[in-house]
Amino acid sequence: MGIFDGKRFFVYGNGGSGKAAARAIKKLGGKAKIYADDGGRFVAPPDKDYDCAVISPGVRPTHEVYAYCAERGIKAVGEAEIGFAIAKSYNRKTVGITGTNGKTTTTKLIADMLGGVACGNIGYPVSTAAGEKSTAPIVCELSSFQLFNANISPDVAVITNMASDHADWHGGIENYHAAKCNIAANMDGNGYLVLGEDIPVRALNTLHTDAQIVWCSSNKVCDGAYVSDGYFCFNGNRVCPTDYLRLSGAHNIKNALCAIAAAKCMGADNSAILGALSGAKNSPHRNEVAGRACGKLWIDDSKGTNVSACLAAIELTVGTVCLILGGRGKDTDFDELFTVLDSRVTSVVAMGETAQAVRDSACKIRPDLKVTVVNCLSDAVRVAAESDAETVLLSPACASFDEFKSYAHRGEFFKAEVCALSKRMQ
Repeated sequence: MGIFDGKRFFVYGNGGSGKAAARAIKKLGGKAKIYADDGGRFVAPPDKDYDCAVISPGVRPTHEVYAYCAERGIKAVGEAEIGFAIAKSYNRKTVGITGTNGKTTTTKLIADMLGGVACGNIGYPVSTAAGEKSTAPIVCELSSFQLFNANISPDVAVITNMASDHADWHGGIENYHAAKCNIAANMDGNGYLVLGEDIPVRALNTLHTDAQIVWCSSNKVCDGAYVSDGYFCFNGNRVCPTDYLRLSGAHNIKNALCAIAAAKCMGADNSAILGALSGAKNSPHRNEVAGRACGKLWIDDSKGTNVSACLAAIELTVGTVCLILGGRGKDTDFDELFTVLDSRVTSVVAMGETAQAVRDSACKIRPDLKVTVVNCLSDAVRVAAESDAETVLLSPACASFDEFKSYAHRGEFFKAEVCALSKRMQ
C-alpha cells in the first residue's frame, strides 16, 4: 500500500525533478506518465483522465499547461510538494529554506546541525530524499519557482532574506515576494518560521501564517538567534563563539543565525551546531579562488546571480577590483548596484545580453569607472587580464543562460580560462 494508490499523475517536464517525481509516485502505488514541450510547444496529454499534474519548477506560471489543468480540474503541484507528502507519510521532520541569497549555505548548515538530508533546489530531489529508509530530517532548499503554487507545511520554515530577483519570471516583484512567503502559508501553530534580518517590510505584505515567528539579528538582542559579545545566542542563551564559523563575511554571520534558529527549533544541541559551523565550506562557485594569473587574484562567484549577491562578494575581495558583470537579465536593476558600489572597484567588464544595460547604468551613476563591453566570458577574461586591478571578480548579477547551461557551467568555464591564462604566462 502507498499514499498514491489508485492516483493517476502526469508529470510535465522530463528533467531530474520530473523523473524523480514519477519514480516516487510509482513506488508508492500511483501511476505517472512524463510529458514535455516539443520544440517549445505545449504537448497536451492525450488521456485527460488524470487526478493530478506534477509540473517542473522550470515551467513558468504563464505556460499553457496551467490553463490546461485549470480547465479540467486537475490539481497542479510541484515535485517538492510530492516529496513533502512522502515525508509526512513516513513521519519524517521537515525544514524548508528559501530566500534570495544564502539558501544553499543555510540548508547545508542546518542539515549538518541536525544530521539531516539536504535536498531540493540544492540538486537532490525532495521526493527521492523523502523516500529513503531513514528517520533523518528532510532539509529542503526551495526556490521561488518551487514555491509559487506549493502547498507544503514544514515543521520549520526559513526565509533567509529577500531582495530583487526573478521579477521577470513571476511577473513582478510582488509576485516574487508572495512566492517566497508561500513557504509558511499552510503552517499551523506548532510550526516555526525563522525570518532573517534582511527582509524589507513590504516583502512580508503577503505573509499569512499561523507559525510561531523566530527572529534573527546580527546587531541586537531579539526573540530568536542573535550575536552578542562575540557569541551566537538563542533566546537568551549562548550557543558558541562567532569565531567558530569558518565562513567569512557579514552575510555568512546572517546565514549562520538563520541556521542556528532553525536547528534550535528542531532540538539541536550546541555541540552539533558548533561542529557544523566549524566544518562549513563555501558552495562551489561562491567566492571561490579560481587561481592567480597576470599578477592578479581571480575569484569565481558565478553563483552571484543578483545584485545583492554581487555586493556581498565585492565586500570579501582584497585590493582594487575588476568586476565582470552581465549575462541574461532578470529585470535586474543595475542602478541599485552602481549607486552603492565599493570605490575599490576600478573597472567593469560588461558581457552578454545585459552588457549595454550595465554600461548605461555605470556611465550614468559612476562615470569615473572604466567600462568595457564584450560579447562573451572568454573576451571578458582577456580584457580583465589587461586591467590594473589586483583582483578580478566574476560576480555577474545575472543568470547564465545567454551563454551557458547554468551558473556552474559558467563558473567552470571561467576557471578553465584562468588556468589557461596562467599557463600561457609561465
